[in-house]
Amino acid sequence: METIRIAIRGLYEPWDASRIPAVLDEIESALREQENIPARLTADSMTIAIDVATDRLPATATLLRELGLI
Repeated sequence: METIRIAIRGLYEPWDASRIPAVLDEIESALREQENIPARLTADSMTIAIDVATDRLPATATLLRELGLI
């Protein structure tokens, strides 16, 4: 299992940093629906953490880049 961390303060449009639960839901849905990647998403006051299987890391990073998150 690998973890990708995204700084909340670095979120840009269309991502709303004031609505982190909605952001987590949208990311999880995109991972599941577009790439069939199961992931565990959590957030604290500073970061969003996305836990994925090691073999799914490249596809996850590619999708996050397409979404404008990294």
